[in-house]
Amino acid sequence: MSEKLQQISSSVLPSRGASANITLPGDGNTLIAQANVVNMKSVYIPVVQANGVTLPTRRTINEDYYNLFVIGDETFTGGYFIVPKKCALTESITPELKALYATLDIDAIAAIKTFPAIFAGKNYQYCCAGGNQQAYLGFVNDISIQDNGIRVSFHLLYPIPQSRLNELACEISIDSASAFNEFDSTHWTIKQINIIEKLRNAGLDTLL
Repeated sequence: MSEKLQQISSSVLPSRGASANITLPGDGNTLIAQANVVNMKSVYIPVVQANGVTLPTRRTINEDYYNLFVIGDETFTGGYFIVPKKCALTESITPELKALYATLDIDAIAAIKTFPAIFAGKNYQYCCAGGNQQAYLGFVNDISIQDNGIRVSFHLLYPIPQSRLNELACEISIDSASAFNEFDSTHWTIKQINIIEKLRNAGLDTLL
């Protein structure tokens, strides 16, 4: 199997963004800048419009973190999925990240939407993906809290053989044991790691 990611719908390549100017309208505004370096950049990603035309759309991403969604037998063809509340940012997440993002308030959701995301179904067997099982690299478009769970709308970029993600478990901060890893359990978590860099180093061309 080729380790080159197959593009889903467009050959539009993202471009490196320049630094942004921030304007705060009104009086009495304060801009608090973090002392830590945040790995933010702007890219252009292909987005299918309502008329069916695919156009490049600018998106700001933070490569210091990534979302990991492992959702049962989900195939990610419907534009959204539901995460059970008991599985949303409750396991395989550091206390610091849980405190920052599990509130799912406006600021937390805004930050989460800047993180790249891995979308995967559960492994076919423990620690073992199905022969043609695909996970996906993409982004979260929106998050809403419903009675039946957390609704996550998403945008997919490229498929990734899930078998490769199992092989890269240590490199991409996947909790694992001899016969079990995070791809065997339905959950949503956030990892403080540059998934784009890790995939690229593994020979998987993310085009980001």
